[in-house]
Amino acid sequence: MSKIVKEDKLTEDQKVHLPVLKNSDHAKEVRLSGTAITEAGKLTKHKYFEFLHMDIDDYTDLSFTEEEAIKIRGHLGKMSTGHTSMVPMICSPKCPFKDRCIFYKMNKAPFGRSCLLETNLLREWTTAYFEQYEVDPNNFTEVSMINELAEIEVYLWRLSQSLAKPENAELVHDNVVGISPEGTVLTNKQLSTLLQAKETLYNRKSKLIKLMVGDRQEKYKKEAALKQRELADPSSSMADLRSRLERLNRDANKMAVQIAEASGQIIDAQVEAPPKPKELSPEELIGSDD
Repeated sequence: MSKIVKEDKLTEDQKVHLPVLKNSDHAKEVRLSGTAITEAGKLTKHKYFEFLHMDIDDYTDLSFTEEEAIKIRGHLGKMSTGHTSMVPMICSPKCPFKDRCIFYKMNKAPFGRSCLLETNLLREWTTAYFEQYEVDPNNFTEVSMINELAEIEVYLWRLSQSLAKPENAELVHDNVVGISPEGTVLTNKQLSTLLQAKETLYNRKSKLIKLMVGDRQEKYKKEAALKQRELADPSSSMADLRSRLERLNRDANKMAVQIAEASGQIIDAQVEAPPKPKELSPEELIGSDD
């Protein structure tokens, strides 16, 4: 208790000048306030929770062992990456997909921790979307959409596994619609809720991809819009017109030579070809329309 009282009496300036906890100094208590007590009873400061940047006045009474502090830091750091860190399901002996899990078959399933398969798939799909759309990691909005796309992929993977089970092979299920006066349960066939869930996820995925300008339709619209802007540019239109005039002049010269040869005006190579028609400039061509 004397250690805590002594710490409480320290001013902020005094806390700043405390020695930093070293790897060689094993901490007996690690506090959220940024201080720690070594096994030798020395008051030090640490950086375990420095990244939180939070008002911790109401938590100064909490203290942890060094091992606990490391686990808390890893857990909070994992959560700070976004809600997708919570997407992988918790590995359990009751997992509905354990029959297809390689780790369960090897008796090495990490019970109580995040599913290794889904964690790996989430990482792979996130990386793939990042590379496909060339997302800037500092763009929080685009990163959020990429994370959601990867999350949807995980959910689709789960639904596909459920649909692969024999009991879901018909893709329909009996839906209770009522009970007859005789007490008979009345049912009708309804599309599997698993398929309905997949359709909902596919629709959301499609919207996200369009926002990222990632599907063929959006790319076509983008290219068409760029082409229209180029056509609307006067300099681009003039350059295109000049190129067409040059092509027309070349064709006219070839035709003049062919006509001269056919009429016998050119006897040999030393006889001069008829003069080339005058080339029209874009300005003259535009003026001739008047």
